[in-house]
Amino acid sequence: MAAKGTILCVEDEDFLREDLREELEDAGYNVLTAPDGKIAIERIGETKPDLILCDVMMPDMDGPAFLAYVRSAMPALNDVPLIFLTARGMREDIISGKQMGADDYLTKPVDYDLLLATVDAHLRQVARIEGLNRIRLQQIYEEVKRLRGSKEPLKISIVTGNPKVIAPIRVALLELGCKVRTVPEANLENGGSLFDDDCITILAYSEAVNRYLTEHKGTAGTGTSRRVLLAPPSMSEARKTKLMETGLDDFIDYPYKPVDIFKVVMDRLQEVRLPGARAAG
Repeated sequence: MAAKGTILCVEDEDFLREDLREELEDAGYNVLTAPDGKIAIERIGETKPDLILCDVMMPDMDGPAFLAYVRSAMPALNDVPLIFLTARGMREDIISGKQMGADDYLTKPVDYDLLLATVDAHLRQVARIEGLNRIRLQQIYEEVKRLRGSKEPLKISIVTGNPKVIAPIRVALLELGCKVRTVPEANLENGGSLFDDDCITILAYSEAVNRYLTEHKGTAGTGTSRRVLLAPPSMSEARKTKLMETGLDDFIDYPYKPVDIFKVVMDRLQEVRLPGARAAG
Protein backbone atom coordinates (compact mmCIF):
# COMPACT_ATOMS: atom_id res chain seq x y z
CA MET A 1 0.00 0.00 0.00
CA ALA A 2 1.31 3.45 -0.93
CA ALA A 3 2.29 5.80 1.88
CA LYS A 4 -0.24 8.49 2.85
CA GLY A 5 2.47 11.12 2.60
CA THR A 6 5.98 12.00 3.75
CA ILE A 7 6.46 13.59 7.18
CA LEU A 8 9.71 15.21 8.30
CA CYS A 9 10.21 15.00 12.09
CA VAL A 10 12.77 17.45 13.48
CA GLU A 11 13.41 16.57 17.14
CA ASP A 12 16.65 16.52 19.15
CA GLU A 13 15.47 14.01 21.77
CA ASP A 14 16.39 10.60 20.35
CA PHE A 15 13.72 8.67 22.25
CA LEU A 16 10.89 11.03 21.26
CA ARG A 17 12.09 11.24 17.67
CA GLU A 18 11.97 7.44 17.41
CA ASP A 19 8.51 7.33 19.01
CA LEU A 20 7.24 9.89 16.52
CA ARG A 21 8.67 7.90 13.64
CA GLU A 22 7.08 4.65 14.81
CA GLU A 23 3.65 6.20 15.43
CA LEU A 24 3.58 7.91 12.05
CA GLU A 25 4.83 4.86 10.17
CA ASP A 26 2.20 2.71 11.90
CA ALA A 27 -0.37 5.23 10.66
CA GLY A 28 0.82 4.74 7.07
CA TYR A 29 3.20 7.66 6.56
CA ASN A 30 6.70 7.68 5.15
CA VAL A 31 8.91 9.38 7.77
CA LEU A 32 12.16 11.34 7.54
CA THR A 33 13.94 12.40 10.74
CA ALA A 34 16.51 15.01 11.76
CA PRO A 35 17.95 15.99 15.18
CA ASP A 36 18.11 19.73 14.40
CA GLY A 37 17.27 22.35 11.82
CA LYS A 38 20.56 22.18 9.91
CA ILE A 39 20.24 18.47 9.22
CA ALA A 40 16.54 18.95 8.45
CA ILE A 41 17.50 21.33 5.62
CA GLU A 42 19.75 18.60 4.21
CA ARG A 43 16.87 16.11 4.38
CA ILE A 44 14.60 18.54 2.52
CA GLY A 45 17.25 18.84 -0.18
CA GLU A 46 16.93 15.10 -0.75
CA THR A 47 13.13 14.73 -0.49
CA LYS A 48 10.33 17.29 -0.30
CA PRO A 49 8.09 16.43 2.68
CA ASP A 50 4.33 16.83 2.68
CA LEU A 51 4.34 18.09 6.30
CA ILE A 52 6.96 19.03 8.90
CA LEU A 53 6.84 18.38 12.64
CA CYS A 54 9.45 20.49 14.37
CA ASP A 55 10.61 20.85 17.97
CA VAL A 56 11.06 24.43 19.16
CA MET A 57 14.12 24.05 21.42
CA MET A 58 17.04 22.36 19.63
CA PRO A 59 20.83 22.80 19.39
CA ASP A 60 22.63 24.33 16.38
CA MET A 61 19.44 25.55 14.67
CA ASP A 62 16.28 25.71 16.75
CA GLY A 63 12.68 25.58 15.54
CA PRO A 64 12.11 29.32 15.03
CA ALA A 65 15.39 29.70 13.10
CA PHE A 66 14.55 26.67 10.97
CA LEU A 67 11.04 28.00 10.30
CA ALA A 68 12.39 31.44 9.35
CA TYR A 69 14.85 29.86 6.92
CA VAL A 70 12.24 27.60 5.31
CA ARG A 71 9.72 30.39 4.83
CA SER A 72 12.25 32.88 3.43
CA ALA A 73 14.75 30.75 1.46
CA MET A 74 12.73 27.71 0.34
CA PRO A 75 9.66 28.95 -1.57
CA ALA A 76 9.03 25.46 -2.94
CA LEU A 77 7.88 24.58 0.60
CA ASN A 78 5.32 27.38 0.85
CA ASP A 79 2.49 24.86 0.65
CA VAL A 80 4.03 22.47 3.21
CA PRO A 81 2.41 22.75 6.68
CA LEU A 82 4.81 23.12 9.60
CA ILE A 83 3.68 22.14 13.10
CA PHE A 84 5.70 23.10 16.17
CA LEU A 85 6.18 20.65 19.05
CA THR A 86 7.00 22.26 22.39
CA ALA A 87 6.93 21.77 26.12
CA ARG A 88 5.95 25.44 26.41
CA GLY A 89 2.26 25.70 25.68
CA MET A 90 1.62 29.21 26.93
CA ARG A 91 -0.75 31.38 24.91
CA GLU A 92 2.03 33.84 24.13
CA ASP A 93 4.28 31.06 22.78
CA ILE A 94 1.54 29.76 20.48
CA ILE A 95 0.75 33.25 19.15
CA SER A 96 4.46 33.94 18.58
CA GLY A 97 4.93 30.66 16.69
CA LYS A 98 1.97 31.28 14.42
CA GLN A 99 3.10 34.83 13.75
CA MET A 100 6.42 33.38 12.55
CA GLY A 101 4.59 31.20 10.03
CA ALA A 102 3.89 27.97 11.91
CA ASP A 103 0.63 26.35 10.84
CA ASP A 104 -0.14 24.71 14.17
CA TYR A 105 1.21 24.06 17.67
CA LEU A 106 1.22 20.81 19.70
CA THR A 107 2.44 20.54 23.25
CA LYS A 108 4.54 17.88 24.98
CA PRO A 109 4.07 15.27 26.25
CA VAL A 110 2.71 14.33 22.86
CA ASP A 111 -0.87 13.11 22.64
CA TYR A 112 -0.47 10.80 19.64
CA ASP A 113 -4.17 10.61 18.85
CA LEU A 114 -4.27 14.40 18.67
CA LEU A 115 -1.02 14.44 16.69
CA LEU A 116 -2.35 12.05 14.05
CA ALA A 117 -5.65 13.90 13.81
CA THR A 118 -3.81 17.22 13.37
CA VAL A 119 -1.47 15.83 10.72
CA ASP A 120 -4.39 14.28 8.83
CA ALA A 121 -6.40 17.52 8.98
CA HIS A 122 -3.57 19.61 7.57
CA LEU A 123 -2.81 17.15 4.77
CA ARG A 124 -6.50 17.01 3.82
CA GLN A 125 -6.57 20.81 3.67
CA VAL A 126 -3.53 20.82 1.35
CA ALA A 127 -5.23 18.18 -0.85
CA ARG A 128 -8.38 20.33 -1.07
CA ILE A 129 -6.36 23.36 -2.14
CA GLU A 130 -4.48 21.31 -4.73
CA GLY A 131 -7.80 20.01 -6.05
CA LEU A 132 -9.18 23.53 -6.36
CA ASN A 133 -6.00 24.66 -8.12
CA ARG A 134 -6.34 21.77 -10.55
CA ILE A 135 -9.93 22.78 -11.34
CA ARG A 136 -8.86 26.40 -11.80
CA LEU A 137 -6.02 25.31 -14.06
CA GLN A 138 -8.45 23.38 -16.24
CA GLN A 139 -10.75 26.39 -16.43
CA ILE A 140 -7.87 28.62 -17.48
CA TYR A 141 -6.82 26.14 -20.14
CA GLU A 142 -10.34 26.00 -21.59
CA GLU A 143 -10.41 29.81 -21.62
CA VAL A 144 -7.08 29.86 -23.45
CA LYS A 145 -8.51 27.57 -26.13
CA ARG A 146 -11.59 29.77 -26.42
CA LEU A 147 -9.52 32.92 -26.82
CA ARG A 148 -7.45 31.25 -29.51
CA GLY A 149 -10.64 30.31 -31.37
CA SER A 150 -9.32 26.82 -31.93
CA LYS A 151 -9.92 23.32 -30.66
CA GLU A 152 -6.36 22.34 -31.50
CA PRO A 153 -4.09 21.68 -28.52
CA LEU A 154 -2.07 24.62 -27.30
CA LYS A 155 1.54 24.27 -28.46
CA ILE A 156 4.23 24.76 -25.83
CA SER A 157 7.99 24.73 -26.40
CA ILE A 158 10.16 24.43 -23.29
CA VAL A 159 13.85 25.32 -23.62
CA THR A 160 16.05 23.87 -20.88
CA GLY A 161 19.48 22.47 -20.17
CA ASN A 162 18.13 20.38 -17.32
CA PRO A 163 14.91 18.46 -18.11
CA LYS A 164 14.46 17.56 -14.43
CA VAL A 165 13.82 21.22 -13.57
CA ILE A 166 10.87 21.52 -15.94
CA ALA A 167 9.56 17.95 -15.55
CA PRO A 168 6.62 18.90 -13.24
CA ILE A 169 5.56 21.69 -15.62
CA ARG A 170 5.80 19.39 -18.64
CA VAL A 171 3.74 16.66 -16.98
CA ALA A 172 1.02 19.12 -15.92
CA LEU A 173 0.79 20.63 -19.41
CA LEU A 174 0.58 17.21 -21.06
CA GLU A 175 -2.16 16.17 -18.64
CA LEU A 176 -4.14 19.23 -19.71
CA GLY A 177 -3.89 18.26 -23.36
CA CYS A 178 -1.15 20.63 -24.50
CA LYS A 179 1.29 19.65 -27.22
CA VAL A 180 4.67 20.02 -25.52
CA ARG A 181 8.05 20.11 -27.22
CA THR A 182 11.23 20.05 -25.13
CA VAL A 183 14.08 21.93 -26.80
CA PRO A 184 17.60 21.13 -25.52
CA GLU A 185 19.48 24.24 -24.51
CA ALA A 186 22.34 23.13 -26.76
CA ASN A 187 20.11 23.85 -29.79
CA LEU A 188 20.38 27.56 -29.02
CA GLU A 189 23.86 27.54 -30.51
CA ASN A 190 22.41 26.77 -33.93
CA GLY A 191 20.77 30.22 -34.05
CA GLY A 192 17.48 30.98 -35.75
CA SER A 193 14.15 31.73 -34.11
CA LEU A 194 12.61 29.48 -31.47
CA PHE A 195 9.45 31.53 -31.30
CA ASP A 196 7.04 30.03 -33.81
CA ASP A 197 3.66 31.57 -34.49
CA ASP A 198 0.78 30.29 -32.34
CA CYS A 199 3.19 28.81 -29.81
CA ILE A 200 4.17 29.63 -26.23
CA THR A 201 7.89 29.28 -25.55
CA ILE A 202 9.00 28.77 -21.94
CA LEU A 203 12.69 29.28 -21.29
CA ALA A 204 14.47 28.02 -18.17
CA TYR A 205 16.99 30.75 -17.37
CA SER A 206 20.68 30.02 -17.89
CA GLU A 207 23.72 31.82 -19.29
CA ALA A 208 23.07 30.18 -22.67
CA VAL A 209 19.46 31.42 -22.66
CA ASN A 210 20.63 34.87 -21.63
CA ARG A 211 23.08 35.01 -24.55
CA TYR A 212 20.43 33.83 -27.00
CA LEU A 213 17.91 36.44 -25.88
CA THR A 214 20.51 39.19 -26.11
CA GLU A 215 21.74 38.13 -29.56
CA HIS A 216 18.20 37.73 -30.94
CA LYS A 217 16.73 40.81 -29.32
CA GLY A 218 13.34 41.77 -30.72
CA THR A 219 12.83 38.62 -32.83
CA ALA A 220 9.61 37.40 -31.20
CA GLY A 221 7.07 35.72 -33.45
CA THR A 222 3.71 37.07 -34.52
CA GLY A 223 0.10 36.28 -33.71
CA THR A 224 -0.15 34.44 -30.41
CA SER A 225 3.54 33.65 -30.14
CA ARG A 226 4.73 34.39 -26.62
CA ARG A 227 7.98 33.95 -24.73
CA VAL A 228 8.06 33.46 -20.96
CA LEU A 229 11.15 33.06 -18.79
CA LEU A 230 11.40 30.87 -15.69
CA ALA A 231 13.26 33.23 -13.37
CA PRO A 232 15.58 31.80 -10.69
CA PRO A 233 14.89 32.81 -7.05
CA SER A 234 17.94 35.11 -7.02
CA MET A 235 16.97 37.21 -10.08
CA SER A 236 16.54 40.89 -9.21
CA GLU A 237 13.82 43.17 -10.52
CA ALA A 238 16.49 45.27 -12.26
CA ARG A 239 17.70 42.19 -14.12
CA LYS A 240 14.14 41.32 -15.13
CA THR A 241 13.64 44.82 -16.50
CA LYS A 242 16.80 44.48 -18.59
CA LEU A 243 15.71 41.10 -19.95
CA MET A 244 12.27 42.45 -20.88
CA GLU A 245 14.09 44.67 -23.40
CA THR A 246 15.04 41.55 -25.38
CA GLY A 247 11.39 40.90 -26.23
CA LEU A 248 10.29 38.69 -23.37
CA ASP A 249 6.58 38.86 -22.61
CA ASP A 250 6.66 37.85 -18.96
CA PHE A 251 8.34 35.96 -16.13
CA ILE A 252 7.30 33.05 -13.97
CA ASP A 253 8.90 33.16 -10.54
CA TYR A 254 10.15 30.12 -8.66
CA PRO A 255 8.66 27.56 -7.78
CA TYR A 256 7.11 27.70 -11.31
CA LYS A 257 3.53 26.65 -10.65
CA PRO A 258 1.72 25.58 -13.86
CA VAL A 259 -1.31 27.68 -12.91
CA ASP A 260 0.90 30.79 -13.01
CA ILE A 261 2.10 29.88 -16.50
CA PHE A 262 -1.46 29.55 -17.77
CA LYS A 263 -2.47 32.84 -16.19
CA VAL A 264 0.32 34.59 -18.07
CA VAL A 265 -0.68 32.90 -21.31
CA MET A 266 -4.34 33.78 -20.89
CA ASP A 267 -3.60 37.40 -20.01
CA ARG A 268 -1.49 37.82 -23.13
CA LEU A 269 -4.10 36.24 -25.39
CA GLN A 270 -6.80 38.45 -23.93
CA GLU A 271 -4.66 41.50 -24.67
CA VAL A 272 -4.24 40.47 -28.32
CA ARG A 273 -8.01 39.98 -28.81
CA LEU A 274 -9.11 43.21 -27.12
CA PRO A 275 -10.16 45.95 -29.62
CA GLY A 276 -7.32 48.42 -30.03
CA ALA A 277 -4.76 46.19 -28.35
CA ARG A 278 -1.21 46.66 -29.51
CA ALA A 279 0.07 44.34 -32.21
CA ALA A 280 1.79 41.21 -30.97
CA GLY A 281 5.56 41.00 -31.17
